[in-house]
Amino acid sequence: MLSGAALALAAPAWQEEMALRDSLHRVHPRLRNRWLDKRGITLPGESAPLPASRDSGPLRLAGKYGRGPAVEVTGRGTLVALTLGSEVALLSFANPDSPVVLSEIQLDVIPRQSALYDSFLVTSDDGIEFWSISDPRAPVKRSSIPYMTGDFAIADTLLFFVRGDTFHAYSIADPVHPYQLGRCAEGGYVMAATTNVAVVQAPGDVVDFIDVSNPSAPHRAGTYPDFMLGAAVRGNLCCMVTYWITDDDNCRFDVLDISDLANVRRIAHIDGVGGYDVHLSGPLAFVSGYQYAEWEFAMVDIADSTRPSVVSRCTTSGYNEAVWADWTSNYAYVADRIGLTVVDISNLNQPVVDTCFMKASYAYDVYVYGNRAYVADYTGGLKVLDVSDPDTPTELGGADSIHATSEAVVANDSFAFIGWWPRPYLRSFDVTDPAHPALAGGLVTETKPMDMALRDTLIYLAGRLRFNVVNVARPRQPVLVGSCVTGDLQTAGISLQGRYAYVAGAYDGLYIVDVIDPRNPAPVRILSGLRSSGCKVRDTLLYFPDNDDSLHIFSVANLYAVYQIGAVGFDADVWDVDLLDNLAFVASIQAVNVVDVSDPRNPVLIGRYQTPDDVWQLTVESGRLYAASFAAGVCIFDTAHVAVAEPRSEPKQRGSARLRPPSVAKGAMRVESGGGRVRLFDVAGKKAAELKSGVNDVSRIPAGIYFVRTDSGQVHKLILQR
Repeated sequence: MLSGAALALAAPAWQEEMALRDSLHRVHPRLRNRWLDKRGITLPGESAPLPASRDSGPLRLAGKYGRGPAVEVTGRGTLVALTLGSEVALLSFANPDSPVVLSEIQLDVIPRQSALYDSFLVTSDDGIEFWSISDPRAPVKRSSIPYMTGDFAIADTLLFFVRGDTFHAYSIADPVHPYQLGRCAEGGYVMAATTNVAVVQAPGDVVDFIDVSNPSAPHRAGTYPDFMLGAAVRGNLCCMVTYWITDDDNCRFDVLDISDLANVRRIAHIDGVGGYDVHLSGPLAFVSGYQYAEWEFAMVDIADSTRPSVVSRCTTSGYNEAVWADWTSNYAYVADRIGLTVVDISNLNQPVVDTCFMKASYAYDVYVYGNRAYVADYTGGLKVLDVSDPDTPTELGGADSIHATSEAVVANDSFAFIGWWPRPYLRSFDVTDPAHPALAGGLVTETKPMDMALRDTLIYLAGRLRFNVVNVARPRQPVLVGSCVTGDLQTAGISLQGRYAYVAGAYDGLYIVDVIDPRNPAPVRILSGLRSSGCKVRDTLLYFPDNDDSLHIFSVANLYAVYQIGAVGFDADVWDVDLLDNLAFVASIQAVNVVDVSDPRNPVLIGRYQTPDDVWQLTVESGRLYAASFAAGVCIFDTAHVAVAEPRSEPKQRGSARLRPPSVAKGAMRVESGGGRVRLFDVAGKKAAELKSGVNDVSRIPAGIYFVRTDSGQVHKLILQR
């Protein structure tokens, strides 16, 4: 397993799964279950509801910067609700030239749908949540329906959604107390509704029409044979975008007469008009556009529904997901995957992009320096966050990449350095004014950095096939000082320890590179059989989250006699690791795992925090854990060690306790002491119990990590289990 031989370049199972997840993230959230079902795939975190409580062990979510790809937009008057990443932002466009972010509602999920109803915002994923926005600057969650659903529709005081194979009709006249009116057998997604009909994209690529004129007895009344990307319904008219594949992707705008649900018929269509969302306002149908340039945002005149015509189109910068507009105003709002695009439609025949707002995509890497966190946001570029108050991280500014990508970032003083594609692959930004980072310099290296480490004035870059050392003493003129071949198609993790850089590869294994002479870095060892996206070395121990779903701990005291001393398994792929005292934090699918490594021969999984999306990179800084959580932005955690309060020291007394408790206890524990007090403290420093010499009943004390302390100052870590 640890030989120096190179591996064959065959994609392992975990790499295939990552490719699937990458493809899945390019599918509209409400259609992901269909995408998986059609391929017979079940991925962890995609089908099962998340637990009611996500807190586990010594982690507490302190704050979250939840911005990610925009997937939904809706509004009322000058209030716009934008669903992006793991949040919904409420925006005021009372002054369109200066839009104001009123609040950002942080959610525990990647919401798939959002809607405004009366003075409430309604969102869905793990459940359907109702947020009071009577004061849009201070939203308050009021109630929820605990059913996972991909989409829903609201008509008057009625809410319609499908859970599993059942269609539900709810009354939300009082959103604080929603209740079910009726249900019927039906699968798929509810995409549009009136008080008479709900339009459902059903399994088998057909559109079902559910008669809800009596919501206590809903029933399927008609079917239309097509796969629907998006739809809107008004009166007896249904406008929808249908999609099919021949040799190429095809989209069509259909106009349906639904006056007789048992005999739905198409009365008109326009080829080449497509999108995930359709919104009707006045005589116009606004079509969001699809993920390819040939299907952009469009306005369709439906005043004569039998002869619809395209009024105009407009190109936006990203994959379009949703649209909302009031045709009497001058603006249309498009959620275009990388943010909110505001389109000036004052001249309906010539719409133009007015503003691109709240740009973000996928968080790949995060680096903390002082009170700032720097995020490599893939197509969103460089993001600069103020984390002086980790409970409420705020975006200070950023440098957009739009048509480029970035996956790694480090920072020092007034400069940030980010991996970039296309060339120059390494770019430096002056962040003296964080609201407006300015491109300061660049370096054309042989490969784009996929991870970077900064030491003094040198940056060590891990990338495809190459390992580079760059001098940034003059950040406006970075200089390549050394380079070597690592051989891996995808090296995505790096850890520095002493004279060595440990470079984790996804195919070839772990490269150990001697960097004592930065001008001549040289691989001295290849551990071929270890595949990962990250690693961490402390002292003589290597912590390696291998993609076989395990964290391995190796001794690297002798690089030519590396051996495993411990391991712990998980129920999902793991990608990165960082350390704090005796805890290892391990990134995985939709979670941060917490491992006690106080005894590296016997690491113990002691907690797991469920995150809204997959965690790619972890950074521990000043006692806090920062997790780059892909579409969910950045999650910031407090850790147990930060919360431990040290009791005041007391003078040693003759005859004080000599402590020898176990490391792990369950139900009862034996304490051997030579007199004096023995006290049990929780991770917040609060005394949980006074212990006596001999057997102690601890069955009523909640499970978790505790500290046993004697009056002589001895401290012993204890894990209570159930």
